[in-house]
Amino acid sequence: MKKQSFSIALCGVFGALSIVVMLLGVIIPIAMYIAPAVAALLVMIAMEECGRKMAWTLYGAVSIISLLFIPDKEVAFVYVFLLGYYPLVKPRFDAIRRGWARAGAKLLFFNLALAVAYGLLILLLFPGFLATAWQPLEILTTAAVWLMGNLAFILFDKALVSLLRLYQLVWKRRLHRMLRH
Repeated sequence: MKKQSFSIALCGVFGALSIVVMLLGVIIPIAMYIAPAVAALLVMIAMEECGRKMAWTLYGAVSIISLLFIPDKEVAFVYVFLLGYYPLVKPRFDAIRRGWARAGAKLLFFNLALAVAYGLLILLLFPGFLATAWQPLEILTTAAVWLMGNLAFILFDKALVSLLRLYQLVWKRRLHRMLRH
């Protein structure tokens, strides 16, 4: 019972912290994509501490609250459709033996999730956007941003590994020591 109480309490604290971080992503424009990534790190730590089931619950709760209360829906959509659940599915991708297949599967996943997220965002918030004719400069800009998004995702994927290791080696002991007192 004590372990379950600890898991629920920790996930509740991480959920509240995730929402605060997401709201900071609205207030500080440069943090629009950083905030969902930081909230995803909290999901990764919750999975490490509390297990996959509690981490999925945390992701679901933060997703619902984000969609309801985060004023900038792009920040919420980036968390819900792209980054929030990636730490939970990442171990499945990492189990792929061949490096090129693993990298290809991760990039395919990211690009499909990105297309769904922004497709829904455009359809729900800007229904007439797709009817306008795109100029060549707009197409080039979109392609450049898409490419930068892929590069950022690769860096995010690598950072998750390093940050999980850092948490296991340094912060986990400190967290447990702090929670005991």
